[in-house]
Amino acid sequence: MQVNKQKDDDGANPAAVVAPSARSGDRPRGVLASVLGGSLAAVLGTALHAHIWYVNGVGIPAGALVSVVLATSIAVFVAVAARSIFFAALTGVVAYILVGLAASLSAGALIAAGVEVEGALPPVAIAGYVWVVGLAVGTVAAVALSWWALRPSARPEAEAL
Repeated sequence: MQVNKQKDDDGANPAAVVAPSARSGDRPRGVLASVLGGSLAAVLGTALHAHIWYVNGVGIPAGALVSVVLATSIAVFVAVAARSIFFAALTGVVAYILVGLAASLSAGALIAAGVEVEGALPPVAIAGYVWVVGLAVGTVAAVALSWWALRPSARPEAEAL
């Protein structure tokens, strides 16, 4: 019986660099993690985004800013854990769809976007805009950060060569 031995790569003839990606068996777990992460980001972000800090009478949508950072962090975590940039985008899309559904299905009194107070939007309405637009920007940022974290030169074994 003859055994075929595979040549080990000694680095003399380097092959193409391949970015780490999820194995096909890990894809259902990555999708599940994206759905759970997107749901968590949507629920927590929606609950937090209306918190306003008042500094010298000026309302700062601190809750919305924290919500965007939280959602971006969750998307990056899911992508890095699943070793695929795709899951950062999927997590953000799931969160965005859930936030959109919550906004469209909620009672009109919960959404203050069309209300004006003394000719200006109230801070809560601004926080809503920051949350919705920031979630889209955070998703793009999560994809970029995930790409950066998963690039081949970031891997420890790439530095050892």
